[in-house]
Amino acid sequence: MPRLTTILFILTLCVATVICTPTCGPNAIFSNCASACPITCKNYHKPPEYCITVCLKRCKCINGRILNNKGECILPSEC
Repeated sequence: MPRLTTILFILTLCVATVICTPTCGPNAIFSNCASACPITCKNYHKPPEYCITVCLKRCKCINGRILNNKGECILPSEC
């Protein structure tokens, strides 16, 4: 019985990983390796000089867009 419970638990985790991928807003995609230091309206003119090199599983902006203070991906001219 404990073996069956373990198998069901692992199967549940696998299914949850596939089904529970976050939904990103407009102009963003989910990435398994997004930067820990994204470009934002606040740091657009002076991006971070140093950033830790780790992969974060989260949404990231695409097509030249950057994050505003609400977490939305917008054009830099809209900041």
